[in-house]
Amino acid sequence: MESAIRRIQQISNSFILQTNNVSNIDPQFIEAQNSFNPQALYRFLFPYEPELRSRLAEVWKTDKLLLKDSFGLSLEGEREQSFIQFKRLMEVLRQNFSLYDLERNPRKLAVFTQSYRFVNISVTTLIGVHFSLFGASILFLGSNEQREKYIKKIETLEVVGCFSLTELGHGSNVQQIETIAEYDHNTQEFIINSPTITSQKYFIGGAAKNASHTIIMAQLKVAGKMEGVHAFVARIRNEDGSVVKGIRISDCGVKMGLNGVDNGRLMFDCLRLPRENLLSRFGGVNKAGIYSSPINPANKRFAQTIGALVLGRYLIAIGSVAFNSVGLTTALRYSFSRKQFSGSDPKQEKQLISYSSHRKRLLPHLANTYAIHFSNNYLLDLLCEKEKKDKEIHILASALKAYGSWSSRDCLQECREACGGQGFLSENLIGNFKSETEIYTTFEGDNILLYQQVAKFVLSESRKNPPPEYEAPSDSIKQKTDSQFLRSFEFLQNALNARFAQSVAYVTEKLSESVAEGKPIMDSWNDNSPFIVKLGQVYTEKIILRKFIEGISGYSDEKAQAALQLLVSLYTLNIIEKDPWFLKYGYISSEQAEAITVQVLEICKELVPHCISLTDALGFDNETLGPIANDWISKNKF
Repeated sequence: MESAIRRIQQISNSFILQTNNVSNIDPQFIEAQNSFNPQALYRFLFPYEPELRSRLAEVWKTDKLLLKDSFGLSLEGEREQSFIQFKRLMEVLRQNFSLYDLERNPRKLAVFTQSYRFVNISVTTLIGVHFSLFGASILFLGSNEQREKYIKKIETLEVVGCFSLTELGHGSNVQQIETIAEYDHNTQEFIINSPTITSQKYFIGGAAKNASHTIIMAQLKVAGKMEGVHAFVARIRNEDGSVVKGIRISDCGVKMGLNGVDNGRLMFDCLRLPRENLLSRFGGVNKAGIYSSPINPANKRFAQTIGALVLGRYLIAIGSVAFNSVGLTTALRYSFSRKQFSGSDPKQEKQLISYSSHRKRLLPHLANTYAIHFSNNYLLDLLCEKEKKDKEIHILASALKAYGSWSSRDCLQECREACGGQGFLSENLIGNFKSETEIYTTFEGDNILLYQQVAKFVLSESRKNPPPEYEAPSDSIKQKTDSQFLRSFEFLQNALNARFAQSVAYVTEKLSESVAEGKPIMDSWNDNSPFIVKLGQVYTEKIILRKFIEGISGYSDEKAQAALQLLVSLYTLNIIEKDPWFLKYGYISSEQAEAITVQVLEICKELVPHCISLTDALGFDNETLGPIANDWISKNKF
C-alpha cells in the first residue's frame, strides 16, 4: 500500500511545474504556419459580393469609432457608446444596402454579418432589432403604401424601431399572447391594451431608451371576432423623447451580456392607432370595418406572418459561425505559442497543441464550424431563389439556428477554458463574446421548440415518403476497423442516414402507442418530447453532413481538399463517438466504437499542420484579435 502511495506521489510530482525548470518560451516544436493558401479557400467559402466585402473590410480596419470597445463602462456609458456606434454603422449600411435587399438580394446582408469585425456586439444587436426585425416587418408584412411611408425613414434613422412580440407571460407560445388590438369602427382606430401584468411586452431591445417606434404583435379583434395575431406599427416616443400617451415603458436593467442594448418593457393602456397602422399584407380592415385576408384560416395566416421573419434565424446561424471563428482562431494560435510542462526533453516545455487532450477540445469545434457554414450557404441560396421554397427555408432556418447557436455556446466555452485565465480577459474577446452571445440560444425561438418544429416537419414528410426501414449492418461490415473504411464518406453518410431512419420509426411508434392508449395528441407529444427533440437534431446533422460533403467537392487545391476531408470525417466520427445510439442499436460493434475513438484523436493530430490555414480561411485576421492570438509576450512587457 505504501509503495503504491509513493508511486502515485512520484507521478503527481512529475506533473507539477517546477519554477527552476521553466524554459524559454520562444522555441517552438511545431511552427504556426500555413499549409495551403488560406485566402484562396476564403474566396471559395465566401464567393458572393466580393467587392462589397472589400469595401466593408476597409471600413472595419480604419473606422476608429466603430473599433472602440465597451469594456468596463457603466451601464449608461455602454448604452450611450453603443447607440453612437449604431448610428455610425447605419451610415455604413445605408451606403451599401437598402432594406429592400432583404427581399431582393439577401446575400448582401449575409456579407454584412459575415464581414463584421468589431468588438462591441451590442451594436450588431441594435442593427438587428432596427433593421432585421422592425424594418423586415415593414418590408415583409406591410402593404406597398406602408413600405413607401416607412422604409426610407428606417434607413435614415428618422424612425428608430424595436420589435414588441415577447411578453412577460408568453415567449415561444406566440399564438397565445395576451395583448389585444380591438378595432373601433366609429373612430377607425385600433385600441391596444395590455389586459394583465403578464401581457406586458418584455425584454424589447431598444425600447428602454432609444426607439421612437415599435412593431406591436397583438391579438386582433374586429366586430367581436378574434382574427389571430397581427402586426401594428406604433410610435412610442414623441419627437421630444417623451413617452406617447397610452404607453408605459420601464427598463429591464442589467443583463449578463449585451448591456449596450437598452432592453425595456411596455404596457399599453388604450393606445389608439389609426386603421392604416395595421401591417396589412396578410390581412386588413377596410373603411367599412370589415376584416379580410387572402390567407385563411387564422393559423395558416399566423404561420405566414411569422414565416416572413425567418431571416433573423438565418442571421443567428451565420453569426454563430463568425463567433466560433474568432474563438477558434484565437485559441488555436495561442495553443501553438503557449507551452506547458516538459516532455522527453526536461529543459523544453511542450506546446499546448502537442497535447492530444487539447486538440480534442478544440478541433471538433473547427469541424462543426465548417460544417454549419456550408449548410448556411445552402440556406442562403434558397433565400435568393425567385420561387422561394418557403417550407424548406423555414425548417432549415429553424434547424440551423438551433444547431448553430448551441454550437457557438459550446465552442466559445471550450475555447475560453482552453486558454485558461487569458480566455477570461475581455481584451482576448472569447469570454466577452461567450457572455454576449448566450442569448442566441433563446431569442428568435427557443432551440428545444425549434427542433420540435423540425421534427414535426420530418414526421409529416415521412408519412408521405417513409425512410427505408432500419437494418443493422452485417457482422462482416462491423468487423471493419481500418481508418480508410471509418473515414469514408460512404460509411459516414450511411451511419447518419440509418440513425435518422430508425429515429423516425421510433418516434412514430411512440406517438402511435401513446395515442392508442387514449391520450390526447398534445399529451402524447409532450410525453415523448425528448425523443422528438432528438429527432430534430438527428435530421439536422444528417442534412449538415450532406451539404458539407457537397460543399467541399468543388474545391480543387489538393492540400486544402485533404484538410477539408479530414474535417468532414472528424465532424461525423465525433457525432458517432458521442451518441450511444450507434452501439445501442447495433450499427457499430464495440471494436468499431473503440477504433472510432482512436480515429477522432488521430484526425485531430493530422489536422495540426492545417490549423492556421483553416482558421485564417474563415476570414478573421489574427492581428485584429486579442493579444493571445498574436505576440502576447511583448504585449505584457512592463
